[in-house]
Amino acid sequence: MTKPIGIRKARPEDASALADLAFQLGHKEEAGKVRDRLLLLNQEHVVFVAEEESRIVGWVHGYLFTLLYQEPMGEIASLVVDAGYRRRGIGRLLVAAFEQWVKEEGYNRVFLRSNIKREHSCIEIK
Repeated sequence: MTKPIGIRKARPEDASALADLAFQLGHKEEAGKVRDRLLLLNQEHVVFVAEEESRIVGWVHGYLFTLLYQEPMGEIASLVVDAGYRRRGIGRLLVAAFEQWVKEEGYNRVFLRSNIKREHSCIEIK
């Protein structure tokens, strides 16, 4: 029986787990640098983590932006779910948390780019 997945904002002490998961995206980074970057994020950025029994099994990093020719929107910069936890709806929960944050910030659009390597990573945003 699987445990419920909790979603919350990332904290500096999550840096090691975030770095480990980033490696699954092909990005090798030191936990200390990830921690420093978390601390430097401004209010237009957010990182949510997915937890199962205090273990971080996924995260999403997104931000708000404005272009001269489009309405302001949120963009998902990175989304990763641990390989052993995929196909359980965790990515969908993380996207929903980001969408809710974007709405709370007064924006009504979310933009997402997908890596062609991930053919099973399509997310329908309603």
